[in-house]
Amino acid sequence: MNENTVYWVWLSMALGAAARVDEILACYPSPKEIYESDRTARIISGVFSRPQIDRLEKTPLKNAQVALETCKRNDWKVYTPDDDDYPELLRNLTDMPLVLYVDGDISCVNKSICIGVVGTRKPSYESVRIARMLCGEMAAKNTVIVSGGALGIDSAAHEGALMAEGKTICVMGCGLGYGYLRENEPLRRKISQSGAVVSEFPPLSGVTRSSFPIRNRIISGMSMGVLVVEAGERSGSLITARNASEQGRDVFAVPGSILNSAYTGVNRLIRDGAIVATCADDIIGGYGLMYPDRVDSNAPVKQMLFEEVEADMEKAEEELVGFAPKTSKTPKTPQENLDSDSLKVYGLFKGEPLHTDEICVMSGLPAPKVFTALMTLEIENLIKATDGKCYELV
Repeated sequence: MNENTVYWVWLSMALGAAARVDEILACYPSPKEIYESDRTARIISGVFSRPQIDRLEKTPLKNAQVALETCKRNDWKVYTPDDDDYPELLRNLTDMPLVLYVDGDISCVNKSICIGVVGTRKPSYESVRIARMLCGEMAAKNTVIVSGGALGIDSAAHEGALMAEGKTICVMGCGLGYGYLRENEPLRRKISQSGAVVSEFPPLSGVTRSSFPIRNRIISGMSMGVLVVEAGERSGSLITARNASEQGRDVFAVPGSILNSAYTGVNRLIRDGAIVATCADDIIGGYGLMYPDRVDSNAPVKQMLFEEVEADMEKAEEELVGFAPKTSKTPKTPQENLDSDSLKVYGLFKGEPLHTDEICVMSGLPAPKVFTALMTLEIENLIKATDGKCYELV
C-alpha cells in the first residue's frame, strides 16, 4: 500500500464502481490531484459531470480511511493501478476498476493464463461434472480459473480448480465481508487459501441490481478467454460473454442439446462464432503455444474421467459445501396421495442425503415448490432433515 492508496479508494467511493474514468485519469494522473483541486478547477477541467462533482465534494476522505482500516483488521489487501500486482489485463481495460479489495493472493493473475468460467445457477448434473472436469484439467496446467462464486456452474468451476490443487479467483458482486450466499462461505474460504476472493466494491457493501453486471466485466476483463457452460436464451452468462467479445477476449462454449432450451444460449454463441470447447486443450491449447512460460502443457494431469469426477464431487460436497455422508437407506414405497411435485422430489433420493440447492437443481422446480414438497415428505415420514440444509431418507 502506498501513499496514494487512500486517494484511489476515496475516488472509487465517490465515483462508484464501473465509473467512466479514462478521461478523468487522462486529465488527472494522480487521484490526490483530484482530491486537492477545488470545485471550480473540477468544472473547468470538463471531465466531470455535475453529479460527479457533487459526489466528490460530499465524499469525505475519512470514508476511505475507514475502509482501509477495515481491510487491515481482516487481513484483506487493497490494490490500485499503482501496484505491481494489479492485474495487467484490467489495467488495459476501458474504464478500469480503480480499486480491488482482495482476500488472498492475486499475484498469480499476472503470472498465468486466466480463463473466466460462467454458466447457469441451475445446471444439469452433467454440466456440473463437465465444468469441474474442464476447470480441474486447466488448473492442473497452471491456468487460473476466474468465476463469480455463485451457485451452479460458478461453484463447479472453482471446485474443479481446487480439486486439482490449482489457483482460482472468485470475483464478488458485493463487498468483502458482506453476508451474501452464506452457504458458499466454506467454498470462498477455500478459494482465498488457493487464490483470492476479489471485489471492486468497498468492504461490507451490499448487493444491488447493477452489482452483477459490474462484477461480470471484471471476470471477463481479468481473463484471456471466457468459457460458457450451459446457458439459456436469457442467461446472465451471455452478458459476460458479450463483455468478453467487446474487450477482445476469446469466447468458448460447451455445446448442448438443441432440444433443450437450457442450452439455447451456448448454442447461439457457437453459431455466432464462439469456439467449441469439448476438452481443456480446446481452451488453453492455443495459449500454451503463445505463452509457453505460463501454461505447463506437460504437467501430469489427473485423468478426470466421469467416474473419477463423481468420486471427487462427493468428496468436494463434504469438504466444501457440508453435504452429509452417504447412507445405505433405500426409499420406501411412496404414498398414493402424494402430489406430482412431492413424487418428483422423492424420486431424487437414491440412498444418499441431498442438499436443498441440489434438489432444486436436479428437480428443476422453483424453490418454493421444493420446500413445500420437502415438508410434505417429512409429514409423510418419508424423509428427514439433517445438518446443513440436507435431507435424507427415513
